[in-house]
Amino acid sequence: METKQAIEDRHSVRVFTNKDVEVNKLKGLVKLAQKAPSWVDSQPWKIYLVRGKSLAKLKELHLKNSKTDRSAAPEWPTMHRVNWDEFPRDNMAKLNLHRTNYLTKDELDSGWAEAQQNLYYAPAVFYLTIPQNSSNWSIYDLGAFAQKLMLAATDMGLGSMVAYEFVKYPDEIRQILPIPEKEAIAVGIAVGYEAEDHINNFRSERLSLDNVLQIFD
Repeated sequence: METKQAIEDRHSVRVFTNKDVEVNKLKGLVKLAQKAPSWVDSQPWKIYLVRGKSLAKLKELHLKNSKTDRSAAPEWPTMHRVNWDEFPRDNMAKLNLHRTNYLTKDELDSGWAEAQQNLYYAPAVFYLTIPQNSSNWSIYDLGAFAQKLMLAATDMGLGSMVAYEFVKYPDEIRQILPIPEKEAIAVGIAVGYEAEDHINNFRSERLSLDNVLQIFD
C-alpha cells in the first residue's frame, strides 16, 4: 500500500471481530514501528502485547471496573475539557456534535459505551510505556512510534484503535502484565480485523488547512 493511501485509510475501529491475528504479524508491526524517529536514538519505548487468555482476563477486569463506575486513575493525568485552550476545546465540542448527529440513539446509549467497556472486542492490544523519568521529547517519540504502528497495521489489512479507555485503570493492567512501576503505562492500541458495524463508519472531521497552517515566503 502507498503511504498516502495508508494515511487516508487509517481510522479508529471501535468494534473488532473475534478473528485472531497471527503473532508473527503483530511482531512485524512492532518491527516496522521501531523505525520511528527518536531523540538522540534513545528509543525509550517498551511494548507489551496482550492477547488470548491474558486479554480475556484483562477484559473481564475492565468490564467489572467500568460497570461499577470505578474512578479512573491513569498514570498520565487528564484535564477536564473546560480547562483546555479554546481552540482544541471547540474542536472537541464539534466532534461530539458530529457524533451525536451520526449515531442512532441506541448506539449512543449502549453500543458506543459497551464497545468501550469491552475494550472494543479487540483480539490484541499493545500497551506502550516509557520510563516514568522521561522528558517531553520521549513523549513525542512514543507518539511517533504509535502512529507508525497503526499505519503499518493499515498496510497489513488490520484496523486499529488508540484510546484512553485502555489506560484508565493501570492497576488492572499490571495484574495481567509484568510492567514495572518505573515504567509509565502511557498508551493502549487495539489491533485486529474491523467488524461490519455502523459505529465503525463514523469518521471524525479534520479542520481545513486555513485553520491550522500559516505560510511565510
